[in-house]
Amino acid sequence: MNLEQRIEILEEANKRLEREVILARDIQEIQKLVGLMQHFHSGGHDERVADYFAKKVPDVRVYFPGGGYWEGLDAPVKMAHITGGGSPVGMLAMHLMTNCVIEVAGDGKTAKGVWSASGMVASRNPETHTPNAMWEWNRYGIDFIKEDGKWRFWHHHIYPLFQIGWDEKWSERFNQKANDKPEGRMPLKTDGPPGPLDVFYSPDSNLPYIPEPQPYETFDPKTMY
Repeated sequence: MNLEQRIEILEEANKRLEREVILARDIQEIQKLVGLMQHFHSGGHDERVADYFAKKVPDVRVYFPGGGYWEGLDAPVKMAHITGGGSPVGMLAMHLMTNCVIEVAGDGKTAKGVWSASGMVASRNPETHTPNAMWEWNRYGIDFIKEDGKWRFWHHHIYPLFQIGWDEKWSERFNQKANDKPEGRMPLKTDGPPGPLDVFYSPDSNLPYIPEPQPYETFDPKTMY
């Protein structure tokens, strides 16, 4: 092996290592982004989450579990208003994000990820001012886009599993329907209806499978979460 061949091998190895470092950094930044989202959410500052959404694409989309979606650059703000942005008195929401699967596009411009989440929500009934509390289990499917070198939320989809009052038996809440929320939850005014996978668990059928992200080169709108 001559010197030129050795240099070529080393250059290729350096390029491969550089790609792996960038990929690891991208995945770490995406995990940090999702962690920040829940950190702000549990602290009653959902309006801060809106700052981490895409700013340069018109098709930003945010789904509420079982309740439909908002679309456009102002969609995250609408979501924050519903979920308690602005630290309302008596609001507590916490969701533990687990089982993450993240795939970054080959071109490095977008990424996809799924998570499972268990959580709790406590608030004050807006009409009676009495306390409300519930358990909430969901699944997340999120598309990310890189803008000016920073990862941002693009399509943020929360798929429902079940929601029950804190003192209810889960078995008594089987066959929930879209917008069938525990007492005290206000009806939603969204831009679009729930999707075909936005259904609550039922013992009468299998829970819809949320596709895990597959390796891909460039984003395909058909795979949007």
